[in-house]
Amino acid sequence: MWSLQAEEAEPGDLDAQVAAILSRLTQDETVWAEVGYRYDLDLFCGWFMKYGNEGTTIGPDTMSALGRRGIPLDIDLYGGDSERVPD
Repeated sequence: MWSLQAEEAEPGDLDAQVAAILSRLTQDETVWAEVGYRYDLDLFCGWFMKYGNEGTTIGPDTMSALGRRGIPLDIDLYGGDSERVPD
């Protein structure tokens, strides 16, 4: 297994963190096609919420960059205190 991690951010900014990871890697789609053929690609994100109803946005440029590379985005959501409403 080979892995990279994004810098932790609070509040979280999933779009910027994914874009930061991708910026450290090649944009050459032929390289990604070969890597994807030989290995399973996966971008795993854990989203830890303070409250039960939070969200994030992944912009179209970031989604497109993942798609061009054939990288699926897996997100695990971890709920927070559902009794408190965020400010």
